[in-house]
Amino acid sequence: MPTLAELKERFRQRDRVIRVLTLDGAFRAVVVRNTVTAQTAQQRHGLEPVGARLLAQALGSASLLASFLKGEERIVVEADGDGPIDTVAAEALQVGEVRGYVHYALGRTDGLPLGAHPFPLGSRGLFRVVRILYNHVEPLVSVVELQPGDVVTNLEYYFEQSEQIPTALRFDVDFSPDGLITSAAGFLVQPMPGADPSGMQQVEKRLQELPSLTELLAAGCGPEEILQRVLPGPFTVLNNTPVDFFCRCSRERFKELLTTLSAEEIREMQRLGHNELVCQYCGERYRLDEQDFTEILRRIQARQN
Repeated sequence: MPTLAELKERFRQRDRVIRVLTLDGAFRAVVVRNTVTAQTAQQRHGLEPVGARLLAQALGSASLLASFLKGEERIVVEADGDGPIDTVAAEALQVGEVRGYVHYALGRTDGLPLGAHPFPLGSRGLFRVVRILYNHVEPLVSVVELQPGDVVTNLEYYFEQSEQIPTALRFDVDFSPDGLITSAAGFLVQPMPGADPSGMQQVEKRLQELPSLTELLAAGCGPEEILQRVLPGPFTVLNNTPVDFFCRCSRERFKELLTTLSAEEIREMQRLGHNELVCQYCGERYRLDEQDFTEILRRIQARQN
């Protein structure tokens, strides 16, 4: 049975996102440690380091932005480009759930190893931030042109172009020699309306002097201590939420989705033995048996009556 000290250390090392406001009301900031979340994503999707780094950034970015939402409101961060990795996407809820995936382009012809490619996402495409909010019938979608670089580069460009908010953003991911994620963390800092512009210059200067976030975590710094090194003054914690890689997919949800197809399409799936469904976001596999196909066909027939 773990000791009290061990339980406290587990709690301290837990993946979490923390949102704060400086006491003078000049800055808001969010920090996320998502090491275990990123490790889980890499394992579930079987990712090599380039894809794993991009997905860790996307998962962390989504968690940072979701911290400004309420309850089960959701945010999606998605980059679609013309590179060897043509899509990286993550979806997060304010309650701490986050999931995501990477899609590799087919038919590559450049001949470069993925790790040697200067821009794995490519240089042309779109970067989206989608908010699914209470009291909004339709999602709120913001789109900017994809910039050559990683997810962080594009999130910075999104803030500059779409929200026009000065934003200090940092995200670091470290790997073991065999290509597995060992640490992942990130944060963003933004001035509040009316704040003295010189304050943001202070933040930028502190960032230049700041060691990598993974080094700080390895040295025993917690997420709040990282913000203490970045922000120019004391702050109050507005929320402190555990973060987990979590997907709400299920066999039942997939079956319900299949009822939107025609009976003929379902029978063709059954005839061809196309009975394995794979969740894009988490890689979970579901096999449909004859009873499942019968149930799906029955639901389709019931809707038509």
